[in-house]
Amino acid sequence: MKGLETGRDKIQKICDILKKETLEPAKQEAREVVENAHMQAAEIIKEAESKGKLLLLEVEKEIEEKKKVFQSSLQLSCRQGIELLKQKIEEELFDRQLSEVVAETMKDPHLIVKIITSLLASFAEKGIEDELAVLIPKSISPRSINALLLSKDLERLKNQAVEIGDFNGGVQLRLKDRKITIDISDAAVRELIALYIRRDFREMIFSV
Repeated sequence: MKGLETGRDKIQKICDILKKETLEPAKQEAREVVENAHMQAAEIIKEAESKGKLLLLEVEKEIEEKKKVFQSSLQLSCRQGIELLKQKIEEELFDRQLSEVVAETMKDPHLIVKIITSLLASFAEKGIEDELAVLIPKSISPRSINALLLSKDLERLKNQAVEIGDFNGGVQLRLKDRKITIDISDAAVRELIALYIRRDFREMIFSV
C-alpha cells in the first residue's frame, strides 16, 4: 500500500508541475491576448469615432458652403428677375403708352402747322434764309398741311410745299445749305419726354 501511495504522489506531482508550467501560462497568455484585443478594439472604436466626428464636421462645412453659394445664387437670380420684370413693366406700361400718346398727339394737322409756323417765324427773326424742306408724317396728306399754311410760309419752303417723311407724327425741318435737320418728330419728342419723366415713373411704380 505504501508503494502505491508513493506512485500516486509522484503522478500528482507531475500533474501539478504540468499544470503550473503549461496550463497556467497558457491561461495567462490567453487572458493577456483577450485584454490586448479589448484594448485594441477600444482604440479602434475611439479612432473611428474621432474620424467620424471629423468627417461629420467636414460634411457639415461643405453643406454650409454649398448653402451659402445657393443662397447667393438665389438672391442674384431674384434681383435679376425683379429687374427684368421692371424693364418689362416699363416697356409695356410706360414706353408703349407714351409712344401711343405722343404719336396720336403729333398727328394732329393743326399742331403740325403750329410747329412749322413757329419754326419759320424763329428763322425769320434770326435772319436765316436757307432753303428749307419741311417733312410731315407719312400718314398725313401734304395737301391738308399746305392748305393750312399761310402763303408766305409756303414760299419759304422748297417747291412751296411740304414733303413726306419716314415717321409717324410731328415735323422734321431741314436747312439745305447748312445740312442741319431739326427733328421734332414723334420719336424725338417721345425720347425727350421720357428723359424727364421716366425717373418719376419708376419711383411711382417701383417704390411701393
